[in-house]
Amino acid sequence: MLYVYIIIISIIIGLLRKGKLSSLSQISLKRIELIVLACLIQAGLIFLWPKKVKFVLDYSSYLIIFSYIVLLLAVWYNKKLKGMKIIALGIILNVIVIVANGGHMPVLLSSLYKAGLNDFALVLKEGSYITHALITDKTLFGFLADVIPLSPPFPDPSVVSTGDFLMFCGVFSLIQNAMMKEQSPEIRSQNSEDKELYPEV
Repeated sequence: MLYVYIIIISIIIGLLRKGKLSSLSQISLKRIELIVLACLIQAGLIFLWPKKVKFVLDYSSYLIIFSYIVLLLAVWYNKKLKGMKIIALGIILNVIVIVANGGHMPVLLSSLYKAGLNDFALVLKEGSYITHALITDKTLFGFLADVIPLSPPFPDPSVVSTGDFLMFCGVFSLIQNAMMKEQSPEIRSQNSEDKELYPEV
């Protein structure tokens, strides 16, 4: 849900900069199925974990890491798009801290409280969640963990990592570049034809 807000905010800023919303159609993403697969894996783990599915309990850490590798592969196929290198760096930083800490993204407890996520903090204090665990003295690369609180009035209070922040910046850059870019000749031609067919009254 957080990425939805980032996309919406990016589009609003693009419009304020007098960018064209129609230009977003020129973003040609390759291997979208890889992005969908990565999202489905993470969503599936979160959905199935409370049901105590043995396969999920036994292999959740590997599946989470695999989902990030799939996402990184999707970014590689789209590496020529502006912003993708920043997104790739963000994914790599997240993978480093997750792999180093047994397949869980460490979270700073005080940041959870600052973001108003008291219920989630309680869950993590009772034990590891399928995707996250509290930062402890044994946590490796803690500076790359979820330590940045996004507190209200942010529409989706969260705690994010440096990698997440870089990925947000990459998505923002991708959208801004597309909206501010000149339309291709084919689209300009189509728009001209539309105006001829449907002149303004």
